Order: sequence, then structure tokens, then C-alpha cells
Amino acid sequence: MMRASHLMHDWREVSVAGRILIANGFTFNLGFYMLLPYLADHLQRTLGLSPWYAGLVIGLRVLSQQGLFLVGGTLGDYLGYKRLILLGCMVRVAGFALLAIAQQLPALLAGAFLTGLAGALFTPSSNAYLAYEAPDCDSRDRIFALQNWSSEAGMFLGPLVGIALLSFDFALVGLGAALLFLVLLWIQWRFLPELTSQEKRQGADSPFWRQWQTMLRNPRFMGFIVFACAFHLFFHQLYLSLPNEVKTRGLDAGVITAVFMISSVLGICLQVPLNRRVPGLLGRSRTMGLGLVLMGSSFLWFLTHFATEVRLSFVGFAVTFSLGSMLVMPLLAASVPRFCERSELGSHYGLYSCIGGLAAFSGHLVLGALLSSQSLEREWIWGGLAAIGLIAGLGLYRQMEKVGRPEGERH
Repeated sequence: MMRASHLMHDWREVSVAGRILIANGFTFNLGFYMLLPYLADHLQRTLGLSPWYAGLVIGLRVLSQQGLFLVGGTLGDYLGYKRLILLGCMVRVAGFALLAIAQQLPALLAGAFLTGLAGALFTPSSNAYLAYEAPDCDSRDRIFALQNWSSEAGMFLGPLVGIALLSFDFALVGLGAALLFLVLLWIQWRFLPELTSQEKRQGADSPFWRQWQTMLRNPRFMGFIVFACAFHLFFHQLYLSLPNEVKTRGLDAGVITAVFMISSVLGICLQVPLNRRVPGLLGRSRTMGLGLVLMGSSFLWFLTHFATEVRLSFVGFAVTFSLGSMLVMPLLAASVPRFCERSELGSHYGLYSCIGGLAAFSGHLVLGALLSSQSLEREWIWGGLAAIGLIAGLGLYRQMEKVGRPEGERH
């Protein structure tokens, strides 16, 4: 279990700005998970959309967010990270409000696009700001683990608040999430300091397209991104494959809530101690690879059926998926600065998530079609995801070994 002394020690070592950004992770996820876990169910049950159209709406949210991360991250490098964080909060207010009231597909697509665009604006700048606050690899590992821990707490409470509002109407869920981001906008504007040490890039001296070319021609960074795409593919199945499997088995949305609650409780209790111990025992590369393998293999739980308690399959899925995510997610985020200069952090975080978003969007379209198929046995889908996890985990391990052990890695 997590020791409070370890948590407080790591917290005290973080700057004031870093603490605000870590706390933001809680608020971001509280608003996000109030709505997103129930969106697919709302689209299919309430509005009567097919799994393919539901996948299109959710996939567009993923594509507009992670597919535009490169643009948002580059803007952060040039204009300043705080400015992009504020703009992202404004856009998300509009996106969530639209999803709350939309009844037709075009309006739903517009809401999904704005919701994703908001994340593309504030997430890479938030990560880059955090990386600025961490001078070495070990401190980056700790600060991103704290951010993930805070995010897990928001992920825990978000579905609870969401399902409470859902008992009245889905519109209340969306409008409540929009209101929360409106409050968050004021908090960022009022309390988040300007990053005065940021080395902003100047367009005349270093045009953005040359920076993009340099990133795309970096084989080590691109190899890292390719295998990390599996994380984005797996994580976003929480919003498509999980709700679809729950619906197929004739269960209610409470099962989705239970999955998110279990994952969040495990994250709150285990994220910090796992980050402190496992990379030291196995090494960062093996830890990252193991995390992807666990995330992929978690879908094999959907092959199981327990006569006494049908929800046990989803409990097993939640535990395995969460353990894998806790192992790999903070280390992926902390590894990006190893490939770039400080003035390019936003763009590199942007490209990393942009390509991951394309993978997640493609996965939504493909898996949405496969889940809609009447002729394909679902066992092939879950087995395929497990195979992707095995291949990607091994590939990521080998790629990070080529990059080499960062200075200060624990033995």
C-alpha cells in the first residue's frame, strides 16, 4: 500500500507550479470522467446510434484531441504554455456543453471535435510545463507518477458524480462537466504562475516545419512513438470495447462505473509505490514493456464467463488493465524529454500524442466495425488485442534499451 510519508516527501520536492499542475490532473479527470464513460452508452441506448456511429463520435474526439496535439504542443512552444492551458479550458467548456444537449449526429460530432481540440491545446503544454519543473530523469518519473496518482483520484470520483447525475438526465452530466471546466479556467488564470524560464521559440529563427521535419527524422523518437501507440489504442477501448461488451452481456452502466472505480482505487493506492520500486527492480525499459503486455492481456478476461457472478470478468479486466497502465503511463510521459531540447518539449509531447491519437482513432474505426460484425467471433478481437500488447511491449523494451539508461536511473 502507499505510504503517506513517501507521497508527502515527493509532494514537498515539487515546485508551486508543479503542485498546481498535478492538482489539475484531478480536476481534469473529474470533469472528463463524469461524462466520457457514459457517452457510448448514451449514444447507443438513448440516441439509438449503431456501434459504428458511436465509435465514429468517440473516435473523432480522440482524433481531434490527440491528432491535433502536435499543433497544440507547437503553439505552446511558441506562445507560452500557460496561454494554451487557458485556451484549452475555454474550448472544452463549449464542447461538453454541446455534447450535453446534442440530439443529432452533426451536433454530436461538433461537440466531440471541440472536446478533443481542448485537450490538444492544454495537455501537451501541461506536460511540457511539468517537465520544465523536473531537472532530471528520476524527478520526472516522480512528478509524472504524482500527476497520474492525482488523475486516478479524479478518475475515481468522476464516474460516481456522473452516474449520480445520469440518474436524472445525461444533459446534467454534460452541463455539470462544462461548469467544472469553467471553474477550472478561472483557477488556471488566477493561480498558475507564468513560466518565466520557458525558452520560447521564435518563428523567424526556427520555423515550425523544420522542427517537425527534425522530429520525424529522429529514428529513436519515432520508434519509441510507434510502440507507445499500443498504450493509446488500449486506453481508449475503455470508451468503446468495454461499454460494448457490457451491453452485449446485457448488463447496465453500473458495471462501467465499477471498472473505473476499481482502476482508480488501485491507482490511488499503488501508483506511487509501484513507481518507486518496480523500475528499480526491473529497469525502466522492462517496466514499460511489461505494462503494455498487461494492458493487452487484460482483454482476455472478456473470454471468461462466471456463472455465479457475471461481473467477475470485468473485475479481472479492471485489475489487470490498471496494473499495466500504472507501470507504463508515467514512464512514457517522463521519457519524452530524453529525445529533445527544453525549448521543443511541447512539440515533442504533441507529436508523441498526435501519432498515438491516429492509432487510437484507427483502432476505434476498425474495432467498431469488428464489434458490429455478426459473423466474427469476439474471441478473435480480444486475442488480437492481447497479441498487440505482447508485440508492442517487447518492441518498446528493445527500443528503450537502444536509447540507453538515463542518467540517475536507480539500480
